[in-house]
Amino acid sequence: MAIDMREKATIGCAYFSTVDGILRISEDIPMANMDIAEQFLIHVRPTTLLVSARAPEEFYDYLEKQCAARSEGDSHSVIFRGLQSSEFSLESAHERLVNIQGNHSSSATAIFSGGIDHDPLDSIPSQPEGLRQESRVFKSLRCGGSINLSSRVSVGCAGAVLGDLHRRRSGGFLPDGQVAGALFRVQSAEMFSLSAYMFVSSDALLSLQLVQTELHPNSQAWGPDSNKDRTKESLSVYGLFHYLACTPQGRAGLRQLFLRPLLDIGLIEERQKTISVLLQPDNADNLTQITSLLRKIRNIKTTFVQLRKGIEFPSASQSFNKGVWSTIRNFTAHALGLREAVASLKGCADLEIICKIPFIKALNQGNRADHVSMQLIDGLPPSSLVSVGDIINKTIDFDQSKSRHRSSVKAGVDPQLDELKRTYDGMDSFLTEVVNHMNRELPEWACQYVRSCIFLPQIGFLTVVESNPETGNGRYEGEGGAGAAWEKLFEAEGAVCYKNTYMRELDEEYGDMYCQIGDREVEIIHSLANRILEYEAELVSASTVCGEFDAIMALALGAEKYGWRAPRMITESVIQIEGGRHPLQELVVPSFVPNNCQLASECFDRGPIDENTPQVLVLTGPNHSGKSVYLKQVAIIVYLAHLGSFVPANQATIGLTDKILTCMSTRESMSGAESAFARDLKQAALSARCSTPKSLILVDEFGKGTNTDDGSGLLAALLEHFLAMGQNSPRLLVATHYHEIFEGGYLREHKGLCLAHLDVRVDWSASQTEDQVTYLFSLAYGHSTSSFGGKCAALNGVPSTVVERAEAIALLLAQNEDLGAVCTRLSPEEEKRLNEAETIARKFLSEVFEGELTREGRGSIKSALEDLLS
Repeated sequence: MAIDMREKATIGCAYFSTVDGILRISEDIPMANMDIAEQFLIHVRPTTLLVSARAPEEFYDYLEKQCAARSEGDSHSVIFRGLQSSEFSLESAHERLVNIQGNHSSSATAIFSGGIDHDPLDSIPSQPEGLRQESRVFKSLRCGGSINLSSRVSVGCAGAVLGDLHRRRSGGFLPDGQVAGALFRVQSAEMFSLSAYMFVSSDALLSLQLVQTELHPNSQAWGPDSNKDRTKESLSVYGLFHYLACTPQGRAGLRQLFLRPLLDIGLIEERQKTISVLLQPDNADNLTQITSLLRKIRNIKTTFVQLRKGIEFPSASQSFNKGVWSTIRNFTAHALGLREAVASLKGCADLEIICKIPFIKALNQGNRADHVSMQLIDGLPPSSLVSVGDIINKTIDFDQSKSRHRSSVKAGVDPQLDELKRTYDGMDSFLTEVVNHMNRELPEWACQYVRSCIFLPQIGFLTVVESNPETGNGRYEGEGGAGAAWEKLFEAEGAVCYKNTYMRELDEEYGDMYCQIGDREVEIIHSLANRILEYEAELVSASTVCGEFDAIMALALGAEKYGWRAPRMITESVIQIEGGRHPLQELVVPSFVPNNCQLASECFDRGPIDENTPQVLVLTGPNHSGKSVYLKQVAIIVYLAHLGSFVPANQATIGLTDKILTCMSTRESMSGAESAFARDLKQAALSARCSTPKSLILVDEFGKGTNTDDGSGLLAALLEHFLAMGQNSPRLLVATHYHEIFEGGYLREHKGLCLAHLDVRVDWSASQTEDQVTYLFSLAYGHSTSSFGGKCAALNGVPSTVVERAEAIALLLAQNEDLGAVCTRLSPEEEKRLNEAETIARKFLSEVFEGELTREGRGSIKSALEDLLS
């Protein structure tokens, strides 16, 4: 197994098993932590672990310790190897993947066969370079139909695995006599997901607008700081909840929650139950208090990083209220308040997720994960929080620290410091006594020129003498006194400061008190930091618990704001939705028409579910009627249900869904060396190979990027492929305009297929174009052959001449007319000759030839015809 972590904590993984010869590649998991790495180790149970040498040090050390621990406590040892980062490069990985020879068998699960040490291009050296390059491009497209090449970190891990397998094959024979070339040969490659989470491809996340970031419009004004995140959340389902989270760790936890839909019904139902309790009317006041407390809680993890570095203020312009000590003290106070507020919620005693925030922990045995819980109440331990807050309050003088803009120690903490501060604070009266003492020792005439005695940090005691403007020195410099001549240090504001014997004696006796006070305070605060760091693990854990709870709170607030309901989760592969809505579309239209949906797979006992419930629902009908919105809203409801969230529906029963796969047009980019149709084919190939009876597949306008006959044939073959799987067929939602597939009854023998459309009302007598077709947006069963493409074109501003011509051509096609003959345009010369012929023909038809046609009358007829032709 190879695993790597790249920028923004994105983890990727790939592994190869000699048992079946399959190379498995995961989707990239963004915002991942060590729990995800541990989940990969549990899921794969590798014998060799490959890690990039440029992986984060914390990540690298964690995996090395995990391998050492598993080698000691498990039945097999794990070899830990750090490889050069070049082994994980995307370019070499892509090259190794496309060089796997394609498998031409009809197996739905096998993707590639043969060894990676043989390049099919090498067997045809006589090909021109252009053909060789074209063949490589087609291999790349075929590879992209089976593996999500946009998962860059995981693809890099796959390259590292393939490189290691190549080195092992080069070794020849194994000690037991097995042939290494056969044992380490890749037979196929496929995608995989962690057993605890639903598999959702990056294309599905983009198509369904579940999580979608974009560049912040002000990012250019922020400067070249690489630590700043220049993105913001665009219009997405996650964006509906993002601003409802109150804490930084809550927003990060909410995003992680959205990126990892669960497959554990117990945890899903516990989240739903928690949201229900939070939304009880009796808890409305507590909910407001909890929200207010959460808004005051900061991410204490970053604060402890600053504390370890000795940074009291993140920036010079920041107030002391946002410094390390103020942040930690406020966190302990607000966390205690949050603990009390949560404990006072009505009905929270029976909630495990409020009393227990689950964290994924590793099991030593078995390819699964167990949810070992950590109590929320214990996660905010009052003893530790009170101790930390009390220690800081008793040590730090916050009022004095604000004025000095550095940490100051309270009185009573250290006797030595208190004595120094008392002496320093009484310095004014002491200096007055020093001046009086000096005046008694100085000549009487000189006393009038000695202004005062001052104390300056790092310089010590000084005598201030009135300045003589003529000489620039003091009017008295110690001449005739008991001591030696005074030492002039500097001149300021009409006075000169001197160091003399009296001042040096004071320096020796009292020293630099200000620096002594500062040094002593530094020692005390350093000792305080060491004591607080002993509680780091507990406080960081408490901060994480607050973030976890904040994420659940955001789901609850969103459910209340948007009027969502709790779905019922079951293990059967069933989808029953009543009054389902699209969470984004309903916010941008004046009124949204909800719709129902029923899908079920044959591989499970349907129980009370109608036997006629289809596996495949195909939507036909007009453009603009809402087919794509319907497909997406069903998938979003299923996705939200697996988060433990409420869903935009009046009622929903959702069966566990292991994968959501899409065959939809996504955002095009010039960075991808492939056409839009090629991307559609890759998505279809991935859906056909990765789907299971518990999967949900969305197919929207598949085949529209090519010839009509080819497109309809591809769609019909794809539907037949899934319907022929019988009990192993996934659930499909399809939208198409290829009506000829169903009009000919090609798929009629498959009972799992159901046709439906979004209803419309037509009034061709209406004077306005926009009034001729009324979209009702309500689901109706049955086949609809109308597309109203011309009317949609007119509604979208296409010129009327173009629309009328399009409708005329469409009518000719419907009547099986030969468009080549009907629509052929003549040249000007041909058109002139045709007009002349038409004129002659019309004149001829208008002539009347009287009498019987006889031999004698032929001359007159001939002359008449000649007149016509002339």
